[in-house]
Amino acid sequence: MYFHKYHAADNFKVTGDVKLSLEKLNGSSIYRLTAKSKRWTKNHSQAVLSPEKIKRDVKCSCSLSGKRLSLSINGKRFLESDASLPFGVSGNAWAMSFVYDNDMQFYGQGEKNNGFEKSGSFTKFWNTDVWGDFTPEQYKNGVTDPMYVSVPYLLIKRGNTYAGILVNDPYPVFMTLNAKLDWLPDGAKSGVVIGASDGVPDIYIIPGPTLDDVTTALQRLVGTTPRPPLWALGHQQCKWGYRSHDDLSAIAARYKKENIPNDGLWLDIDYMDGYRVFTYNKKHFAAPKQQIGKLTDAGGHVVPIIDPGVKREKGYAVYDDGMKNDVFCKTSDGEPYIGFVWPGATVFPDFSLPAARAWWAKQVKTFVDTGIHGAWIDMNDPSTGKSELADMRFNNGKLPHESYHNQYALGMAMATREGFLKSNPLARPLLVSRSGFISTSRYAAVWTGDNFSNFHHLKKSIEITLNLSLSGIPFNGPDVPGFGGTPTEELARKWYKAGFLFPFFRNHAILDAPHQEPWCFPTATKNVIAKFIKLRYKLLPYIYNLFIEQEHSGRPMLRPLMYDFADTVALPLSKVSDQFMAGDALMHAPVITEGAEKRDIVFPKGMWYDLSTGAWISGGRRRSYDSKQDATPLFAADGSIVMMQTGERTDNQNDLTDVEAHIFMRTAIHASVRYTIDDGSSFNYRRGGETHVDIVVKKNGTSLAVTIAKNGASLPVGISFIIHGAAAAISVNGGGNTTLRKGRVTLAGNPLAVKVYSRFMV
Repeated sequence: MYFHKYHAADNFKVTGDVKLSLEKLNGSSIYRLTAKSKRWTKNHSQAVLSPEKIKRDVKCSCSLSGKRLSLSINGKRFLESDASLPFGVSGNAWAMSFVYDNDMQFYGQGEKNNGFEKSGSFTKFWNTDVWGDFTPEQYKNGVTDPMYVSVPYLLIKRGNTYAGILVNDPYPVFMTLNAKLDWLPDGAKSGVVIGASDGVPDIYIIPGPTLDDVTTALQRLVGTTPRPPLWALGHQQCKWGYRSHDDLSAIAARYKKENIPNDGLWLDIDYMDGYRVFTYNKKHFAAPKQQIGKLTDAGGHVVPIIDPGVKREKGYAVYDDGMKNDVFCKTSDGEPYIGFVWPGATVFPDFSLPAARAWWAKQVKTFVDTGIHGAWIDMNDPSTGKSELADMRFNNGKLPHESYHNQYALGMAMATREGFLKSNPLARPLLVSRSGFISTSRYAAVWTGDNFSNFHHLKKSIEITLNLSLSGIPFNGPDVPGFGGTPTEELARKWYKAGFLFPFFRNHAILDAPHQEPWCFPTATKNVIAKFIKLRYKLLPYIYNLFIEQEHSGRPMLRPLMYDFADTVALPLSKVSDQFMAGDALMHAPVITEGAEKRDIVFPKGMWYDLSTGAWISGGRRRSYDSKQDATPLFAADGSIVMMQTGERTDNQNDLTDVEAHIFMRTAIHASVRYTIDDGSSFNYRRGGETHVDIVVKKNGTSLAVTIAKNGASLPVGISFIIHGAAAAISVNGGGNTTLRKGRVTLAGNPLAVKVYSRFMV
């Protein structure tokens, strides 16, 4: 842990050899602040940053006077440098401070376990192997900071106005947010301080005014998530201990027998030959390509783990080829750096080198040719066992470890994705990484690492996922119902009910824990788990379209209530950390307290339809809510249309061309949605291979007038209309009124009485 010596303000001095410059990025609302000095020679960041190309009417100004920065939004001063230390240095370390105002609130910071709102925090960005770097008590029940992913991004909120600050520095960055620190006098606070232990200061200032403005601009800057294959958004099944074709075949068969959908069949480290990366143990996979092909033909998608460590063993082809091509990390003496992880003595690719990334991509390509559909890249913090990290250097031993540590997983993700695309340029892969940095979103999703099966981690998972979503990594999620330990029935039910709408949805367990596949629980709990997996699949058309929207605009799938609704003194949405929006149509308020099925729910302004009971609830208030063991508090916003698959889903054979349009209208008289369809697996959508269906609904009394227009590829689509609300008749595209028939549908709780019109072909 590096940072204590850098944070005492007296160590930093304002000097004349540092020259600051401020520019507004061309065609963008984003400002870039950079510093030049002989202290720093080159920015070693490998983050891929491209400013937004969408011009916004943002009334803001950012100016630099000497070393003092000032940002105004809508004619009001939003942020200004503290005169005592506008920008100072201490050796190669640098820091800048801003005036703290009492109305400031702070969010973002990527994967941080220090609460939803960050006021009073003091944090460092340094990728860790959490279970290796913290004690069991800390990682089971405490606050582990830092964690696996470093995104030095701060979101500042003042009232309902927002701005973001992104620090593109791969060295350890620190942020102090009105924190009480040990060296300060009693009662003293440190204000807002941002700095780093080294590296060229390269800072992006992203003004709002809205949270959506800031977040979408950030996401377009760091890179939106490439559209994932549809199967990647389904349920994923993993356990440390799955190692063979027989294991995966048995899991797939059991899901089929239980009539529970599942897409991903994941392999942990034991499938390899002695933990040698890019190998299969012949006892477990005698003929990998043929055996994986059989699983694929049966509807499964095989996702093995890939670690960066390469066993140091002459005669092992991967090691020999890496040594021949000189691609491994070195020490300061120019010798290969040796760590000790799963295979024993291990060397590590130096992903700071283009040649090493190309070499890794070649190895991945050969491995992918065996038929796998994705990979989870693990231990890339990097985790090196008991070896001293500082000895692991980069750029052929020329750069210190701190210069690339936080980027190591980014380099691995870049190279791994390249390898997948070399193997099959037409197929969208799924990559999921444990660690990450700025712009990881361009290459891989993130799972939130080794969590634990308890209610503390369940609650924290929501906070962490929301802040990752606000920080440019929207495709993320925790292992359900916890990786370490043994989940109780109650925890398993509640975690599945909370997690079925998370962007990434995987069941995973540690080696020595009991199996926690759905059928391992008693029937009542298994049925609850199955119900919400099936609801995930029913909602896939909606979820998939949120990812399509994310790729286009940068808008995250999961977001806090304050993203879509104004914060007020009477209803402070900015303090709500246990509810979230999934898109702009669905609000989820899962019950995450042990021993309770009752909770308080904050309902933003408007009318909300309870998908558990069918009742309409007026918003703009907080109210107590009683849930049930087999239900969850899930609500649809008035005036929304949610696209779903038809009927109850019992397998992963998804059909995006046969859908239900669920219409929620109480006081709203207008609703609309654009529904996009493609083949769910290839990049053909980039070449016109997608269909857009625009649906507009106008309400007049108890009659609905629906207009449907289709453009793009000529894919036929069948739509049934499910109306949740008072309606008696419907007309489609100017046809005569048709009487709606009565129906029932089960979503998040009880069967709901609905009105149905089916089926219109477009």
